[in-house]
This record gives sequence, structure tokens and C-alpha cells, in this order.
Amino acid sequence: MTKRFGFTLAEVLITLGIIGVVAAMTIPTLISNTNGAQFKSAYKKALSSLNQAVLMNVAMEDTDFRTLVKDDDDHGSGTLARMLTDRLQSATDMTDTYFAEVAENSNGITSDTTLDVTVNCTLNDLADSSEDAEEGSIESICEQARSELIAQDAPASVPKPGTINFNPTANDYYVYALADGTYFGFSKRAENCTKGNTMCHGFIDVNGSTNPNTVIACDDEDADTCEVDNSNVRDIYPVLFYEQTVEPATKAARTVLFGK
Repeated sequence: MTKRFGFTLAEVLITLGIIGVVAAMTIPTLISNTNGAQFKSAYKKALSSLNQAVLMNVAMEDTDFRTLVKDDDDHGSGTLARMLTDRLQSATDMTDTYFAEVAENSNGITSDTTLDVTVNCTLNDLADSSEDAEEGSIESICEQARSELIAQDAPASVPKPGTINFNPTANDYYVYALADGTYFGFSKRAENCTKGNTMCHGFIDVNGSTNPNTVIACDDEDADTCEVDNSNVRDIYPVLFYEQTVEPATKAARTVLFGK
């Protein structure tokens, strides 16, 4: 009689258990790395599309971010919204729905990022500013300009450098959806954008209101150099826009753009 060799039930179950444990340990990392690669690709594509849009505007209208005026509900000529809708034909205003959906999905945007900014404070800004203005807010920066603005020979505006907390909300940003599902948000205060006037800032959200809704950050913010592991790549990237350029606004955003 021929003997047949095989695995016992116990051996099969042990093997399957080991495979399950290994899968549970590795699959989340694989998924995270895959998402990270997709986020990187979408971010670079959106940055390229925005730069092409302003260059097209220069070619067709002979205007760029230097002549930009503050946006309004009517999106008049010379606003960034008009530039987007003219040069990126399917750009759609998603401000209200974006922030509502972000709040529903993840209780808001997660961010520990700050931006160096120059605010052109005007007399109108004083109505919103006070001595109790939250540190890291635009109002707190403009409060420092109060004495200059209320002086008898005060200029129309006073530029004040400062650092603001970067945590986009509907009060401070407009958000537009691009054709590929990427979203571009920009400060409602942006105007006359020249290099150094970093009030002209915004963000790219590569997957809209879908989670994680987290601003990109260095793996170790205290390190001398910024590194972003592929598993730590997130979906929101701060940007600056001025003259004919849209570029990363933070070390982490630059690392993702120029890294492998």
C-alpha cells in the first residue's frame, strides 16, 4: 500500500496564521506608500498646471500675479478666481462645500505649520484687530501697525512682517476644484503679489475633502534637514504665488517636490 505524505490540519492552520500576521503588518505600510506616491504625483501635476495657467495669462492678457486684486463674490477682472476659470476651464468654486465636507470627514484640517508672511495692513483691518487678537493671526500682525495707521499722515497701508498659523478655514480662503479633482485654495487677502509678499499664499489639496486632510510636515521638525518618508506623505501642500510663479511654501512641501 502506497503511503501519502501531506500537511496536517494543525500545520496548515499555523502556516495560515503566520501569513495573516505578516500580511497585517505589511499591508498598511504598502497602502500608505501607495497613497504617498499618488499624493506626490498629484501635487507635482497641480503645481505644474497652476504655473502653466499664469504663463498662459501672461501670454494672452500680459498680466500675472503682480496685478492681482483681492477677490470678491463677483470674481471681477484681475482676480485669481477669474484667472483660474479663464485658463483652467473646468475650475469650479468649491469654497463652501469643501470646508463643510472637511469638517464632516475629519473635524477640520490638521496642521502644525506656520508661514512667514508680510501683511499689507489697512485702516479697515483695524476693525478686526484688537489687543486680544490670537497670536499667530493676521489680526495680531495688523495690531502692531495701529499707531502708524492712525497717525495723521498715515499711508494707505503699512506692510508688516510676521508669522501666521497655517490652518485654512472658509473665513480666510477661497477653494477651487481643478479638472483632475485636485483643489487649490488661496488667501482672500491676496493682491499685488510680488516676491516677498507672502500674504499671497494658499494650498494644494490633492484629493479634495477626502481624508487625511493633513498638511505635509517634516518627519522631524527639529532636525537640521527636512525628510518626509513615503509613508508620511500627506494630501495638503502650502504654496506661495507671486509674479509668474507658484512654488512650495514650506520645507516639507519643497522636500516632496524635489525629492525622489
